[in-house]
Amino acid sequence: MSWLFDTPWLWWIAGAVLVGLELAAPGVFLLWIGLGAAATGVVLALWPALPLTWQLLLFAALMFASLAAGVAVQRRANRAGPQLNQELQGLVGQRLQSLVTFEHGRGRVRVGDSSYAAEAREPVAAGEVVEVAAVDGTTLRVRSASRS
Repeated sequence: MSWLFDTPWLWWIAGAVLVGLELAAPGVFLLWIGLGAAATGVVLALWPALPLTWQLLLFAALMFASLAAGVAVQRRANRAGPQLNQELQGLVGQRLQSLVTFEHGRGRVRVGDSSYAAEAREPVAAGEVVEVAAVDGTTLRVRSASRS
């Protein structure tokens, strides 16, 4: 059975199978084990006489190294902050058209092919261009674009 480990193909196939399993049942853990196996195959291709014990130790080290790299990438991606349901923040500073005359400081503005609730401190007439000053939940805080 040790003849299987004389070629890098076993490691490459194991890496491909593990990455494929990650694609079938995502959990982002089998990916790092698969990358460690594939990297072990690359090292074995460069040093074909590497004994099985060293191959297994190398696999463990490369697996943990790829896992550490994956954790670092995830942390960097999460550091930017959650982007889920934050698309309204991108409207701050944009100019939009009011759909109705605001009553008691409340009205609606057009955003693309939709409309959103809006609040303003000063009177806003229907059709007036307003600028988004802030977002409070799903309500846009607006001010008249002609006065800003």
